[in-house]
Amino acid sequence: MRNNTFTCTLIVKDVLKKMHLQLKALVTKLHFYIWRLQVRIRTRRLATDIDIHQLHWIDPRHIQYGFIKENRQGWAKYRDKGKVIGGNWDQKRVRFEDCQFRILPWIEEVLIHGTPWQETRTYKYMLKEISGGWYLWGCKNKADLDKRCMYLESIFYSIKENGYKSQGELAGDKRGGFKNEDEISVRIGRSGNLLFEDGQHRLAIAKLLKLEKVPIKITVRHAEWYRFQKEVIDYAKSHGGLLYQPVTHPDLCHIPSLHGDEEFEIIKANLPVQGGDLLDIGAHWGYFCHRFEELGFNCYAVETTSSNLYFLDKLRIAENRKFNIISGSIFEYHDKNNFDVVLALNVFHNFIKTGNTYYMLIDMLRRLDMKVMFFQAEPTDSPQMKSTYRNFNSEEFIDFILKNSKLNEFICIGETKQGGLIYRLQSI
Repeated sequence: MRNNTFTCTLIVKDVLKKMHLQLKALVTKLHFYIWRLQVRIRTRRLATDIDIHQLHWIDPRHIQYGFIKENRQGWAKYRDKGKVIGGNWDQKRVRFEDCQFRILPWIEEVLIHGTPWQETRTYKYMLKEISGGWYLWGCKNKADLDKRCMYLESIFYSIKENGYKSQGELAGDKRGGFKNEDEISVRIGRSGNLLFEDGQHRLAIAKLLKLEKVPIKITVRHAEWYRFQKEVIDYAKSHGGLLYQPVTHPDLCHIPSLHGDEEFEIIKANLPVQGGDLLDIGAHWGYFCHRFEELGFNCYAVETTSSNLYFLDKLRIAENRKFNIISGSIFEYHDKNNFDVVLALNVFHNFIKTGNTYYMLIDMLRRLDMKVMFFQAEPTDSPQMKSTYRNFNSEEFIDFILKNSKLNEFICIGETKQGGLIYRLQSI
C-alpha cells in the first residue's frame, strides 16, 4: 500500500512539474508575442519602414565602440528595441577593447597566447567581485566561473572550426521567442556609428578570429540618426523608390538602388594591384570608396553636387571611413596627380558636352600619373548626349583617353546587366 501511495505521489509530482514547465513556456511565449506587438505599435507610431527585427551580417571590425551603461544591470535590449532616443547617451562611449572587464584582451591572453584562465588578472578580479556578492554571468561561486570559462573556450573553438552561426541557425529556428533575438546587439549613435550593447564574448571571439561577417541586431537609434535615415528614405522615394548606388551602412543597405554590386565585383576581379591610392571621379555618395577602402585602398572621392556631398560626408562618418573627399571639380584639384587606380564610370560624358570642359579633360588626362583606369561610357544615343561638343562611342572614347594619357592598352573586362561595358586601361 505504501509503495502504491509513493508511486502515485511521484506520478502526481511529475505531472505537476510538466504542467509547470508547459505553463512557464506558454507564459514566456505569450510575453514574447506581447513584446513584438508593442514594438510594432511603437514602430508604426514612429512611421518608419525599417524592419527592426532584421538580422544584419556585418564585418565585426565596424563595431569599434561600446556605450557606457548607466549601471551594472545595463539597459534592457528587449524592452528598448525599436526606440528612438535623443540626448547624449551615445557620447558616453568606450573602445570595445576597454569594455567591461576588457573581455577581448582577456580572451586573447588565454585562447591565443595560452595563459590559463585562473592565472589572468581578469579572472582574479571577477572572482573577487563574485565572492563579494555580485551575480556575474550567472556565476555565484568559483565553480560557476570555471564552467563559464570552459563554455567560452568551447564557443571559441566551435566558431573557429564551424564558422559563426546565428541563434536561429544553431537551433534550426525551433527555439524561437527571445532566444532567436539574442544576437550581438548594437545601438546606433547620432552619426550612425554602431555602438556595442550586448554579446561581448561572441563579438570578442569574432574579432580575434578575424571573421568577415557576424549577425547583429539593431536595438535603439539616436534621434539625429533616425532623422538622417528618413532623409535617405525620402530621397529614394523622390527618385522612383531607388538610390543611385547601394548604401553599405547596415541600417540603410535594405534600400533598393539603380546599380548594385555588379560593377564593383567586375572591377575587383580585374585589379592589377592589391592596394594603393584610388581616385573615384564622380563619387556620388561614395559607394566605391567604401568598398575599396575595405580592401585596403586609400581612396579619394571627387564630387561636385552639393546634395551628393552632404550624403557622401554623412555616410563616411557613419561608417568610420577615412577616405578623402574632394569637393568641387576634378579640373581644379592639383594637390595630388599620381594614383594607382582611377575610376571613371559613366562620368566623362559630362566633360565633353562643351568645348571648354573637353579641353580641360585633355589637360587632366595628361597630368594624371595612373597605373590603371576603369572606364565606362554613356551610350551615344542617351538623352544626355544631345547637342554635345563631342559624342564618342566607347571605342572612340578609349582612343581619346589613350591618346591623351600615359595609358597605352585596354581590355573589356565585363558587361553589366544594363548592357554597359567596363574597360580596363593601363600602361604596359
